[in-house]
Amino acid sequence: MTRAVKWMGTGIGGLLLLAVLAVVLLPALVNLERYRTLLTQRVGRALGRDVTLGALRVSVWRGVGAEARSIRVGQAPGFGAEPLLSAEALRVRVELLPLLRGQVKVASAVLERPRVRLVRGGDGRWNVEDLFQGRATQNAARPPAEPARPGKASLLGGLLLTELVVRNGEIDLVEPGWPAAAMVALVDVGATVRHDQPSEPFDVRWHARLAGGGSGQLDAALRIAPGGKEGPTADGTVSFTEAEVRAWQALLPSGADGPMFDGPASGELRLAGPLARAAFVGSLDLRSTTVRVGPAFRKPADEDARVAFEGRREGGGLRLTHFAITFRDATLTGTAHLADMRAPHVVFTAASPRLDLDRWLAPAAKRARLWPSAAWAAAPSPGVSRSGATGPSAQGKVSLGELTCRGMTWSAVEADVEYQGGVLRLPEVRAKVAEGRLQAHGEADLRQSVPKVSLTARLDKAATEPLLKALAVGPWTLRSGLDFEGQFQFAGVALPDILGSAVGHGRLELRSGRMIGYRPLDRLGEMVAPILAAQGIRVRLDEFDQVRGHYTVEKGIARTTDLTLTKPEGTIAAAGTLGLLDSALDFDVVAKFGRSTIEAKVTGTTAQPVVVPKLGKTQQKIEREIDKVLPGETGRTLKEIFRGLFGR
Repeated sequence: MTRAVKWMGTGIGGLLLLAVLAVVLLPALVNLERYRTLLTQRVGRALGRDVTLGALRVSVWRGVGAEARSIRVGQAPGFGAEPLLSAEALRVRVELLPLLRGQVKVASAVLERPRVRLVRGGDGRWNVEDLFQGRATQNAARPPAEPARPGKASLLGGLLLTELVVRNGEIDLVEPGWPAAAMVALVDVGATVRHDQPSEPFDVRWHARLAGGGSGQLDAALRIAPGGKEGPTADGTVSFTEAEVRAWQALLPSGADGPMFDGPASGELRLAGPLARAAFVGSLDLRSTTVRVGPAFRKPADEDARVAFEGRREGGGLRLTHFAITFRDATLTGTAHLADMRAPHVVFTAASPRLDLDRWLAPAAKRARLWPSAAWAAAPSPGVSRSGATGPSAQGKVSLGELTCRGMTWSAVEADVEYQGGVLRLPEVRAKVAEGRLQAHGEADLRQSVPKVSLTARLDKAATEPLLKALAVGPWTLRSGLDFEGQFQFAGVALPDILGSAVGHGRLELRSGRMIGYRPLDRLGEMVAPILAAQGIRVRLDEFDQVRGHYTVEKGIARTTDLTLTKPEGTIAAAGTLGLLDSALDFDVVAKFGRSTIEAKVTGTTAQPVVVPKLGKTQQKIEREIDKVLPGETGRTLKEIFRGLFGR
């Protein structure tokens, strides 16, 4: 017994001695350099890329292991000369028992300081798409060299990976054609990939930070299966917290004309299914983000704004089965379909029960009396070239229960919307406003910093008082019914620019009305009333049965030749011009009541009108009679007195 124990102890000691010798001598005896070509060729064939490795060495401390230095994986053709991946080192630990059975099962692998360069080409494809699609399909079509056995899944021809750890990584997302400052860089990238059972999916957890101080954290937890014909399948969550949105601006498919973002945002995206048609649901919190759409709309930071969405990927595009945009006290919901990310064209529907445009518009835009048709004007962003970036296009329908703009409420708003190449078209707009019905269509060319707008509108049976109040025309008002038609073209976003450049024509009709506080009409009444009273005619010009006429507008001047006010006692006809910018008046007025015809010239401004009677033939007849009765100097004096009496 003692001898057996002795021999056993001797054997164990010998094994321990051999193990120590292996630990000390194996790295010196095993020359991995002769395997460099084999390894690079095998990995290169698996990835479809050129692969290079630096120094290789083996270690048996804490298990059999190896280390490769200066790893480099080449870029896909057509995506530049910089490598897809470069890393400082890869350290692996191999399980011993599977190695004795001819399998290389990596217990752990650590990739130190990798840098990955992801590039999106001009056709919208990324430089890694072939790694997930093309080669997977080719390998699936190729028969395996040996039948698969339970518990064995081949990776790189006999290599089984249990865990991969990434430390201190960096990922660059690049789109050629944009300035270098627009490149998105993720730093402090760490990841863990576990593959506990060879026949099952592997789990991925990773975290990263956007380059720049305080740029936010990105995290992901995914379960990925290689998949079959449809490519890999992924289930899990991707989230980001207080991430700087501006860093992603250039890589969004909105082009230079789309919304501009500044500040941090948080969000989450959950996805499931094959990546080619994955279903997803997500949310975006923009409370801390400043959002700007041209000069018209600005959401400041620290103001609630949220986006929720769900849908699925279809081919090269996305289908949103539901989205909801909540800002201030309004929520806009709808659906959207983006058929191809490479040429973004969105087909959408959107609706909201209530939208207060005055609260959505930027204060500067409201002070400039912005017209709604110009609300999407956007000047080119400094430093961003439009060449080669066509931007998105869109087509859809917007439905609003109530729309408030400049204190006026529009209801039952239905609008068809088209956008392409910087031109916004509204083929048809229908709404109820000021107790009437509006039908309109128009177009806004937003390709320049000053938008150009064309608009055709028809308004039937509307009330004038709320319209004039919304336009803030002055201290006067008009109570009547209104029918209106007009076609206009103008440039600008501020009302003075719009009125100064407007060109158009149309007609209007007012019914059963009363003007309150309109100085030109009051002044005309002061002149006409005494003349008519002498004939027994008493009339109030500020009340009428009908006013109708046609007009033209050109560069700030409105002109009419047939504006006619009708009352039971008679009519007043006016022809002349009104300055839309300075309220200047230049009208010839003819009033016919009973057998009397009174002519007058109206000048000055709407605030300070000047009304001069034009007695015409009557005046000439009176002056001739004076000459007959009082010839000479006395007659001339009387005629001067007469002209002074009726000169104003």
